[in-house]
Amino acid sequence: MSEPSSGSSESSSATSQATDGAADRRPPAPTGLPILGNAVRFARDPFGFTVDAVAEVGDAFRIDLPVGDRYVLAHPDHAERVLVTERDAFEKTEDFPLAFGDSVIAVGGGDWREQRDFLDPFFFASRIESYLPTVREQIVRRVDAWVDGEEVPILSAMQGLTFDILATTLLGIDAGSDRDDLRAAADDLNAYFEPATWMLPDWLPTPSRRRFDAAKATLRTEIRSLLADADSEGEDAADAERPPGVGLVETLAAGLGGDAADRADYPRDRDAAVDQLIGLVFAGHETTALALTFALYCLAEHPETARRVEAELDDVVGPEPIGWEHLDDLPTLDRVVDESLRLYPPVHALPRETTRPVTFGDDVVPGGAEVLVSVFAMHRDERFWEQPSTFDPTRWRDRDRTADAYLPFGAGPRRCLGATFARVEARVALAELLRRFRFERVEDGALSLSPQMTTQPAGEVPMVVRRR
Repeated sequence: MSEPSSGSSESSSATSQATDGAADRRPPAPTGLPILGNAVRFARDPFGFTVDAVAEVGDAFRIDLPVGDRYVLAHPDHAERVLVTERDAFEKTEDFPLAFGDSVIAVGGGDWREQRDFLDPFFFASRIESYLPTVREQIVRRVDAWVDGEEVPILSAMQGLTFDILATTLLGIDAGSDRDDLRAAADDLNAYFEPATWMLPDWLPTPSRRRFDAAKATLRTEIRSLLADADSEGEDAADAERPPGVGLVETLAAGLGGDAADRADYPRDRDAAVDQLIGLVFAGHETTALALTFALYCLAEHPETARRVEAELDDVVGPEPIGWEHLDDLPTLDRVVDESLRLYPPVHALPRETTRPVTFGDDVVPGGAEVLVSVFAMHRDERFWEQPSTFDPTRWRDRDRTADAYLPFGAGPRRCLGATFARVEARVALAELLRRFRFERVEDGALSLSPQMTTQPAGEVPMVVRRR
């Protein structure tokens, strides 16, 4: 593996305040067209464009677009500055509150700290361990309906599975409730961030933006219904002298009781609760569904690795339901999860907006600019990974997943709140799936990708399931 170039690293004492002439010192842009700039290359293959641009002009570069420049940072040192050491110079972009309102995903400062403190107990290890029987139950319920030799749309199946898991664990929703509209609307939040739409003026009402607006309206209606149901159930529990449930929906609903003027703690109003649930419904199932889809794709492409995982599961777990005590004894499965998250990070970039001009080497990113920390490019950079385009779980025998070029869950204080839950859920789900079935691809060729808010396959991912 080659060493990073010396021009990529940034001293910890580097100044963040640009000097005069900053406009002339912007990071370079890859070769583009007159007027259109990089729009055509980017629209055709956003991921390929980003990886190629790093090789062409460096790991701090500018995307020249008709609607204005975007800046990409694709080096661990840059990521550390944005996410950890100089995060005051980089705030969340306006896209976050547009999609998620004033939720923990979107806010900053004291509001973020208050919401994070409110949510943290739902993600403690003891709470996650208590979810495991329900996680298994949801997996078994879904896959027991599969027929040997059936063609299954894996992406849709995993989205349905992870939504059911989220609903019945963290949210505390009745497993029998019909919430298909809620899940479909959460999936449609991605529509606003399709590459072709992202490059157009904000005022242009594209089909994707209309779908996004409809999804937001549906989500708010569905989540208000959830809170109303939780209000009713809470009153019934009080009448029967039963303790209320511990799900997040019921906890938020309980916090909305009494006079709004007397509420000193979070949530202070119903809109705050709705915003929080929109963010968690999206982030809590979409990214894990993608992680499972990509892991199954990788295993279908590498059946020898799948056989090793099967043998490990047979040896460690046997016929028993997989339990918390088994997870530390499944290193092959663990490495498969790590490697598929490297090749196909569900969150491909971490967007921020600069609050002031910031220097990167000899270049200056101006204040008020949109910056993308490209997780995808770092995960596929040969400076940090040997044969970066190859699926090789064995690389994780000697590599720590806290490596600075590995950011599937972000970094710093804003690192994904649900990272531990997501990793546990992914391993348990893969274990239960691979104990029952083998997965065969229906289509040949490499998997095409579409960078929306998350890393999406460009279409469904059909596979034939073969019962073991």
